[in-house]
Amino acid sequence: MSSIGSMNAVINNNRKLLKNGKREPFTKMNGGSGKKVNYKRYVMPEVSPHVLRRVRIKTRRENKRLLIKQVIIGLIVSLIMLYYLYSF
Repeated sequence: MSSIGSMNAVINNNRKLLKNGKREPFTKMNGGSGKKVNYKRYVMPEVSPHVLRRVRIKTRRENKRLLIKQVIIGLIVSLIMLYYLYSF
């Protein structure tokens, strides 16, 4: 029980430090991630609707094939398990 109490004490102390403004969160993590880094934002390229439609159709087709494979494998495994269950 004392470990739970100590964990609660640590959490409460950390909350108090953050509320008082005495500590800034995540400033010394991973070698100073609090540093401001200038970077270029990635701008998404414009994609035409027919390309999006092709991608949508392709993903649906792949998902259907994956579902069919999973069902077939599941049936095979269940049939093998049933065979061994009833053979003993």
